Amino acid sequence: MNQTDLICPICSQTLSLRIAKGRKSNKPFIMLKCAADPRHFRAFVGDRTYITQVLDQLEAKTKPDKTSQP
Repeated sequence: MNQTDLICPICSQTLSLRIAKGRKSNKPFIMLKCAADPRHFRAFVGDRTYITQVLDQLEAKTKPDKTSQP
């Protein structure tokens, strides 16, 4: 566990983070939940501006570097 880990206030386990989409709206959101038991803690971030920034950063990190390919 490092200093940037988010901790469940009930059991002190690390919270997991995932990107999901709303069932009806199909809009993306960020979900945090307790890795040990999701009933302990669940949180949802729905700010579209923030989510767009996070998705852009993830996309930039996962894009293959075109300059390194032959």
